[in-house]
Amino acid sequence: MNEPSGSNPNPGYHYPQHPNYPPPPPPPPPGRGMIKVTGILLIIFGGLGIFGAIAVLSLLWAVPEVGDIIKDEFGPAVITYMFYALIVTAIYLAFGIIGMNNAGKAAKAQIVVNMGIILIALQAIDFIIQITFPEVRFDSELPSVIVGALIGLVLPVLYVVGGNMNKNSLKS
Repeated sequence: MNEPSGSNPNPGYHYPQHPNYPPPPPPPPPGRGMIKVTGILLIIFGGLGIFGAIAVLSLLWAVPEVGDIIKDEFGPAVITYMFYALIVTAIYLAFGIIGMNNAGKAAKAQIVVNMGIILIALQAIDFIIQITFPEVRFDSELPSVIVGALIGLVLPVLYVVGGNMNKNSLKS
């Protein structure tokens, strides 16, 4: 009735590690999962942003009629903003890849934190550009720009939080 189950006749006793097997790996540092998830999302959004910026820029020059309409209606600020968006989304893509590579390395946590701060600064610059030049908003209202900026801060803030958690694991 109270017979032990499985291969361990005494479930309360843990057998010592066999000398021929390596010890189990240490647990990953905290914040690793947060950096990995935000890194994946940065890679996805960076890739989509690069594709979108290239599509708009190529549309401006490939189809002269559409390019002239966009240039006349929105002005040269849109073209400049698309080049800016292309650079920023390439940075998002690069930082996502770097974050994925450094996610489990607590010694590289300060790099991740610094990159997250740069991403927050880029998001703030984008918000300032959209407030200063309404033509780059493509006719969206200011409240939607504010909401978009707040949503855009989520990934960089999570990136910094994950990097700090990772960095703090070194102090323990």
